[in-house]
Amino acid sequence: MAYYDVPMNEKASVAVAGHAEPAALAARLRVAGWRFARRMRQESDPGITPTLHAALHSVETHGPITAGQLAAHEHVQKPTMTRTIQALLDRELIERLPDPLDGRVSWLRITPAGHKLLQRSRRRTDEFLVKRLKKATHEERALLEEASSLLERLAEGDR
Repeated sequence: MAYYDVPMNEKASVAVAGHAEPAALAARLRVAGWRFARRMRQESDPGITPTLHAALHSVETHGPITAGQLAAHEHVQKPTMTRTIQALLDRELIERLPDPLDGRVSWLRITPAGHKLLQRSRRRTDEFLVKRLKKATHEERALLEEASSLLERLAEGDR
């Protein structure tokens, strides 16, 4: 049974579509979310670890950014982020810039090579999804559009 609430060869009890018990629906969403995320990582094939990929994305989105800010965005401690930053610097995916007012502070910014890696990764994932979505019915695509908005709200939580 592993971490599932029900044996893997049995479906969680759902009486009528739209009326699932919250715990059963949560379990299905958790597993489906993990599987979906894993598949997207496989399809994107960025050539770097998921940790580096996530940190690079944060630098792109929030940069220029300090190491402490990046650690906070990634929900890790500064020593862990220091190793991640060094790996990104070694691969020339980000660069370190001095703060013009405070010599103790440095800023991290994505490089053109980092942008190119993320763009290639996104393009591969998008191509995979477009191919799959073309096989879906109009109703399925409409449902996925609604579900995407709801999933975004669920992911935000109480922030």
